[in-house]
Amino acid sequence: MSREKRAEKHMAPEAKKKKRGLWWKIPLWIIIVAVVLAGSAMLVNYGVSLHLRHYISSFEPVDYSGVDRVVPEIDPETGYYTFTTDRDLKIMMLTDIHLGGGFWSREKDRKTVYEIITMLQKEKPDLVILDGDNTFAVPGPVYNGGGTLNNYMAAKDVITIFNHEGVYFSTVFGNHDTEVFGYTNRQDLGKLYMNDRFEYCIFDQNYTDDAGLPSVTNQIMLVKGTDGKIKKALLLVDSNAYVDNSIQAVLDWNYDIIRDSTVNWAADSLEDLGCPKTVAFFHIPTSEFRIAYEELEANGWKDTKNTKYISGVWDELVDETTHSRIWHGGITKDVPLADIDKFFEAMGPTGIDALEACYCGHDHVNNAMVNYKGVDLCYGYSIDNLAYTDINYSGAQRGATIITIGADGKRKTEYKNAYKDYGVPTNEFVDVYTDHLLYEGSKPNGVLMP
Repeated sequence: MSREKRAEKHMAPEAKKKKRGLWWKIPLWIIIVAVVLAGSAMLVNYGVSLHLRHYISSFEPVDYSGVDRVVPEIDPETGYYTFTTDRDLKIMMLTDIHLGGGFWSREKDRKTVYEIITMLQKEKPDLVILDGDNTFAVPGPVYNGGGTLNNYMAAKDVITIFNHEGVYFSTVFGNHDTEVFGYTNRQDLGKLYMNDRFEYCIFDQNYTDDAGLPSVTNQIMLVKGTDGKIKKALLLVDSNAYVDNSIQAVLDWNYDIIRDSTVNWAADSLEDLGCPKTVAFFHIPTSEFRIAYEELEANGWKDTKNTKYISGVWDELVDETTHSRIWHGGITKDVPLADIDKFFEAMGPTGIDALEACYCGHDHVNNAMVNYKGVDLCYGYSIDNLAYTDINYSGAQRGATIITIGADGKRKTEYKNAYKDYGVPTNEFVDVYTDHLLYEGSKPNGVLMP
């Protein structure tokens, strides 16, 4: 028996009790300190959120006076929100807003709010469609996050922007809207957007599969003339987040796809409407975005039978594993690209032939637009000031995508830069450059990547 053991054996009972008592106090104090720190962080982030909403309210709402404003109404026959007009309808698509919602992102969030409201006030859109990743409520400063896990609170900040500005809007969710460590799940976040007190939010959940990872943001909106004829269907589709709720899926960037049940709902619903020409919005690009890119690349950037280049660039860094600039859903699956999901096949020319165009986000510095098998595949300008390293200094890719549905039903797409087209100051909050894209070697003049 060691000297220490013998000494403990002959120790008085009171002394033994005192010695043992030290050990249970240490983990207790660790728990107490952790709870205090967590509570303090929650209070600080809540205060930051209140301050951001106060900042939002300091702006004037969008002035629609003198504008023949189109107010969306629920169509009694279909149950869908419908815009009825004989004039052009202006849709502003904003993607990857990435509002952090916490202490670490407070200044970048203010920058984001400033840019969005400036563009809203200049453009005066009839409708805004948020194309996912509205928030980025992840740990900060790690991963460039805001420092809060409260994605519910951050989402309310986003909603406040458009509700205060008096602009009708709806949304799809991206992978970052409901991260694995976020407080609020996807379905409950969808209910927040449908809350009746948000007058200008017209998100309506027309379909959910109610699975373990529910597909939530699925909605159809219609654009009609006063004659009652449908000019265009707007299809909002949930491309979901990750293949499961594991942290590993997040770290591996193992993105989900538009699931078959959602595809079937969309196709059946549009068939019931007579298969009107449809413009689809989803966050994570489908594999066709990559197929079209690879076809052009293999053909020396000349148009092919299936693919025609229209405009823009693919500025995403090439991944060493996939050699891809397009981070589409199902990217880790060992299956042919065309077989990863059924959305394009079911909705496009080989299916019900309703699909006219697809708009996505996700790849923040891609803004390329191509036509693939008669369907326009379009990236939107991003807003992100937060997620990518030093992205808030890069202004060439930041802005809005304006989609005009003409009185004759024809669609036009314009990319407008926040600084060059809308006059956002390049020295507000941080100095922003607009003469080149984010990554080394990129070409800002619309030339394809080598």
